[in-house]
Amino acid sequence: MSLCDSKMKLQAEKKKDQKKPSTPMPPLKLERKTSIESEPKTLLREEINLAREAALKVMNTHTNEEALQIFLTGLVPIKSTRKANEDGAAGSECEEE
Repeated sequence: MSLCDSKMKLQAEKKKDQKKPSTPMPPLKLERKTSIESEPKTLLREEINLAREAALKVMNTHTNEEALQIFLTGLVPIKSTRKANEDGAAGSECEEE
């Protein structure tokens, strides 16, 4: 084989390698949550009834002050992002004019 033939063969192999499609990279796996997972949880009818019964039991077996303390234990005040009305209540974005 001549030098010219060798060069041509090398060039043909390079072109062949360039034409081959490169192996595509596997897609990145994004861990996404469905929107339903970020929504607040809702109670079933049975759970609501049990909560009502428990609240009534607390109210019937404790003074008003004790019951209030039980119900408010663990609650943390939140900061409002809306400006307060004159009476101190948070304003609605859709106030009637």
